[in-house]
Amino acid sequence: MRVNKWGVGVILAAAVLLTGCSAGGSDKPADSKPESGASQEAEAPATDCPELKVDATVDGKALSACISDAMSDTAGYAAKTDVMGIESTAKFNPSEKALESTSPAGSLIAIGDDVWVKSATSEWQAADPKSSDPVIAALSAAAADISSLDPTTAAEAMTGEFTVTGTGERLGEEVYLLSGTIEQQGTAVDVVFEVTADYVNLAMTSTATVEGQSVEIGMEITEWDAKQDIVAPI
Repeated sequence: MRVNKWGVGVILAAAVLLTGCSAGGSDKPADSKPESGASQEAEAPATDCPELKVDATVDGKALSACISDAMSDTAGYAAKTDVMGIESTAKFNPSEKALESTSPAGSLIAIGDDVWVKSATSEWQAADPKSSDPVIAALSAAAADISSLDPTTAAEAMTGEFTVTGTGERLGEEVYLLSGTIEQQGTAVDVVFEVTADYVNLAMTSTATVEGQSVEIGMEITEWDAKQDIVAPI
């Protein structure tokens, strides 16, 4: 099972390409809080979204649709990703299908159907999947695939069950920690989503073993519902 979210997917794909890894979570999830006398339940939404409460088991497919809807209804957001100690940052304006991703190895900007990329040693250029520079080619291929996804319909089906294992806090909001296992390219990946009561996914960590090596990726939204400054570089 894959989670293909426009924007968040770009961060993960770029990080994977730039580090040569194929799956994985390195940021620690928000500290779990023990259940107390205070209610741990989120107010049940008016839709078919699953109710979030500690120890509940929720359906991944329903969860995916709710996260997709919630994360498409935003002016913009910024995020960071850590892949085995290598950090990248990204900015998104979903209504414009605009994104900017920056890492130590290279960067990309996509605005609608236009994509520009640069390696750590090159200038900005139009995306070219056939470039002789392997970083330029990899970034170009990733952007071509992911930036075409519509943020309102981008979430592919998440199947299986997720368990609400506790709560934490991100950006001043309470989040529910949803743990489960997904499959990416035939590899089992243990994931933890940190989701608010209204289904905004503010962080995700994932861990997998690839060719005998433990691979970890962490994604964290650092600014939510604020339009980002993304402009064409050339």
